[in-house]
Amino acid sequence: MAQSGFSADVVVVGGGIIGLSVAWSLRGQGASVLVLERGQVGGQATGAAAGMLAPLAEAKVAGPFVTLGLASLRRYPAFIEALREETSMDAELTGPGMLRTANGEAEAAALNREFVWQQALDLPMEWLSGAEVRKLEPSLTANIEAAILSPVEKHVEPSRLARALALANVRRGVRILEGTPVSGFAKTSKKVTGVHTPGGILSCGHVVIAGGAWTETIGSWLEVDLPIFPVRGQILALSCLPPPLRHTLYAHTGYLVPKADGRLVVGATEDRAGFDARPTAQGINSMLTFAVQQIPSLGEAPFESAWAGLRPASEDRLPILGPLPGWENAHVATGHYRNGILLAPITGEILAQELLHDSPHPLLSSFRADRFIPADTDREDPQ
Repeated sequence: MAQSGFSADVVVVGGGIIGLSVAWSLRGQGASVLVLERGQVGGQATGAAAGMLAPLAEAKVAGPFVTLGLASLRRYPAFIEALREETSMDAELTGPGMLRTANGEAEAAALNREFVWQQALDLPMEWLSGAEVRKLEPSLTANIEAAILSPVEKHVEPSRLARALALANVRRGVRILEGTPVSGFAKTSKKVTGVHTPGGILSCGHVVIAGGAWTETIGSWLEVDLPIFPVRGQILALSCLPPPLRHTLYAHTGYLVPKADGRLVVGATEDRAGFDARPTAQGINSMLTFAVQQIPSLGEAPFESAWAGLRPASEDRLPILGPLPGWENAHVATGHYRNGILLAPITGEILAQELLHDSPHPLLSSFRADRFIPADTDREDPQ
């Protein structure tokens, strides 16, 4: 339980992978940091993710998301190694890469258009025929027309990553309070002075809103409209020993992610269900159908579990990062949608530079909150 009178240079509201990464980066540069999480750290979208690091698969055209995603992907080996050194925990950055597959000529033509512009990124990448795909992964269906082999797009184990990051934060001196919902802010006309919790007001020099799908409500307490809404994603796991797949498979209608413990993670649906994070019969059926279509032998695989998470999506499906318009010391890190795991390292770096050095990160410009929210310079002191 929080205690009235406690203070920190920065209070981070939200203990998912983004809030934890921001805290880790801030503490690494000397700031005192307090993380407030209403449930358990990593207990929402973070724990429900498949853990893919797939900026190329997630992008249909070149643009700022690709630039941001590749920048974060490049930081991942050092990020994982630093956490291993600090905690002895391995977040399992694994896999020989990703196969982005196409079924039929129309999908193959669309995939080839992606391949053309992505070749300009100077990354290891190879176009494979259907026969070459099946030689690489013999269990796959004969319906695959072609694929892109992308060795750099790997995956991690999200729950282990969240636990390692939480432990690393604690060992660095970050204070993490689980079971501590935030209910509002103490503020003057342009500054947040504290955070309301069940245990009282916690003073802060800065606040970072990293509330995931709940960000819109948190922003409303500062009279700011942050256009974030929850998108439910359902995922399931099959028990597969021996694993039928080495590479991650990313197709037009879903993905298969082979995990080190023998699970094959199958995902994912997308629907607007408000804050209902329960998996549905229809969602599970669609994923099982997809899995068996890709690997027919999965029809005999034991079903292990199914779950769902609420992805925080913005109107343009891009993150919202940096200063909150109208406030001198309030910041936001949200809207990572399907890519919170991928974008965690670069998000922490961007927020730490912007907050501690008053120097906007070169990658920040396309993701600022003021693309949605006009700055309010005439805010009256609400006391």
